[in-house]
Amino acid sequence: MDESRPPTGVAIDNVLFATDFSPATESPFSYAVGIAERYQAKLYVVHVINLESFDLLESESARALIKEAHDVADRKMTQLLEPLRLQRERYEVIVAEGAISEVLMDIIRLHHIDLVVLGTHGRRAFKKLLLGSIAEEVFRTASCPVLTVGPQTAPATAKSGLRHILYPMEFAPDTSKAAQYAVSLAERYTATLTVMNVRENMAAADSTAEEFPQPFKRWLNDNVADGSDLHNRIRFERGFGPAADSLLSFVEKANVDLIVLSIRDLDPVMAAHVPTSNTTHQVVRRAPCPVLTIRR
Repeated sequence: MDESRPPTGVAIDNVLFATDFSPATESPFSYAVGIAERYQAKLYVVHVINLESFDLLESESARALIKEAHDVADRKMTQLLEPLRLQRERYEVIVAEGAISEVLMDIIRLHHIDLVVLGTHGRRAFKKLLLGSIAEEVFRTASCPVLTVGPQTAPATAKSGLRHILYPMEFAPDTSKAAQYAVSLAERYTATLTVMNVRENMAAADSTAEEFPQPFKRWLNDNVADGSDLHNRIRFERGFGPAADSLLSFVEKANVDLIVLSIRDLDPVMAAHVPTSNTTHQVVRRAPCPVLTIRR
């Protein structure tokens, strides 16, 4: 596997896909499978039975319903995976019980997960900013990058893959993990990489491509190897006005397939109680493409 790793040193060996078997998880599943195949990673397909749903039942009734939930989950896992004909050693099915986000954190640690892929149920569900949105709680506290896929995102196809990746930056020096992942994915998928800087204190205007400014040249030097052919597919873009609006406007205009965002690295206990930045929240909630969030 070492021979297939990109020169950035980023490796994705274990991918976790969390599902509740709703239609909102169909598109995220296609991305999880595609990335696992691209990186030759092991895919962990996880469903968590939330025990809070059984709190008000008598113990005997609760045990019977939990067993039934396991049986249903096992059948749905088979229906999900069987059509793919994956080699058995390339995936593992986990049906667990407990508080969803806590169980996912335990699985991430136990199986050394490098990437989590999950879906949201749309604006209304994700808008529960401080009221328990599982997607948000996971990407704010997970020790690894999290790919969030909204219901408006079309399923990934083996044919298309990722063709255009957007990485917002605040200028050099920037040797963040997010920069490394943006470069790694662009190299692995032979995708165009747009590095975008937004000037929020200037009036909104059409985003414009321009000659590489000196800080961006420094960013290239820090993050892209001299011999990488990514130099032929990388561009710099300037945006203006509110960051989320500017980024999402460019995403629509340029047919971006993936946004890579760097977010604050907080202690998990603090992260569960500190609000996400408005830009991150807006981008993840409104983006018409997947968003990869990576803690600094």
